[in-house]
Amino acid sequence: MKNKGGKFVLAGIVGAVTGAISGLLLAPKSGKETRADIVNLAKKIQTDIKTGTVETKSKVEEIFGNATAEAVAKFEKIKKAVVDKIAAAKTAGKKIDKESYSMIVDDVITEFKDDLSQTKDGVKKMAQMLKKDWEKIKKSLA
Repeated sequence: MKNKGGKFVLAGIVGAVTGAISGLLLAPKSGKETRADIVNLAKKIQTDIKTGTVETKSKVEEIFGNATAEAVAKFEKIKKAVVDKIAAAKTAGKKIDKESYSMIVDDVITEFKDDLSQTKDGVKKMAQMLKKDWEKIKKSLA
């Protein structure tokens, strides 16, 4: 009996020590570190999906009708908002698959709906263009 009790106490101590060490090793990062991780991942994704000037102008013309400086700025702002949300979700440990990416795009498009209302199909076109970037996003997150 005494031997079983000793093993039980020893197992409890080993479990407590293991739990404490695991807690320290797996503890979430500080807010500052997490924000830095989000910013760094967002920059990486932004670089990986960056389009050339001609391609951007073409996409902006298709969405807004013309490629004014204001329209290009809106396009870039919306695209950055998608990237920032992806980076935040990924840094938080969420799985980013095609479906979750699509939901993020839809959420951002909803937030910017007023900016896209100038064009007949601006909302739909912007969402479609962003969703076409999935393969680039997937590679960037790998």
